[in-house]
Amino acid sequence: MLIHSVVLTVYNAPFDVDLCLRSLASSLDFLQVELILVDDASKQETQKILDDFIAQYPQAVLVRHAENKGYLHSVNDGIRHAHGDIVTLLNSDTFIPAGFSDRILACFASSGQIGVASPVLSHGNPFSVPIAKRMKQEFNSGTLPVLMDVIDKKAKNIVPRYPDIVFPDGACFSIRRSCLEKVGNFREEYSPGYFEELDFCMRAHKNGFRCVFIENLYVYHKSHASFGKKRTSEYMARNKKRFYDDWGLEYKRLSALYPKKQHKKRVFCSFYSFGYYLFVESLLKVSRIIPVSSVRRKIRALYQ
Repeated sequence: MLIHSVVLTVYNAPFDVDLCLRSLASSLDFLQVELILVDDASKQETQKILDDFIAQYPQAVLVRHAENKGYLHSVNDGIRHAHGDIVTLLNSDTFIPAGFSDRILACFASSGQIGVASPVLSHGNPFSVPIAKRMKQEFNSGTLPVLMDVIDKKAKNIVPRYPDIVFPDGACFSIRRSCLEKVGNFREEYSPGYFEELDFCMRAHKNGFRCVFIENLYVYHKSHASFGKKRTSEYMARNKKRFYDDWGLEYKRLSALYPKKQHKKRVFCSFYSFGYYLFVESLLKVSRIIPVSSVRRKIRALYQ
């Protein structure tokens, strides 16, 4: 039987961290799933939330940095502390459902060639499905579990095919131990973030591993929390150039080999109607040409 480790990296954002930890506590058995919390020198409010959690669930491991080292260093540090056959890297602005670990392990058990996998997300490329229609993405500890329960019932009814894709999303990124051993950790030259998971997946493909999509698992991802507009653009531009310099031709080849559209439509329509799928896809397409950046961001924050 495969052993599962979950690594949660944290840097401030106490509201999001608290919600995420609540979902972990209600959805995971910490005697069966290894939980590693990496605190990258958060402020006191977030530190207290983590300390209180560890006091209540001493089976979890807390790794605390004395100074901020950045997201990618925290991820790699968490991986170094993990012992599982499958290691799931989780962002702190996520909320997981019951059966989270079981469905991830079932995916990896289906084929020894699967090296990397990620689920359906409420936000995130390449496969995202909004958590609710016509609702703002600001939830609390009362409303989010209710919505997650409703949408998770639909997710559990999907018969997974685990289709091959170019890259899973980094917000909930599961990796087989043998893949980590061959590929290595995340390259910290992509610090503080953006394109690092694409680079990892390209190295996984190169080493003969499959990257797949877990269609019957839905994870809420708040997303669009960034380093600030100006720095976000700078980091993305720099790392995009680095990625395409390294992998441009191979990425183009794999994108043609594993088109995402067919899978997104099938999965989206398991949650909502085909008409709503067309509405969302059309809205996202139109948003790319809207001249007002604040409007573009608002549309993507709700539907992408």
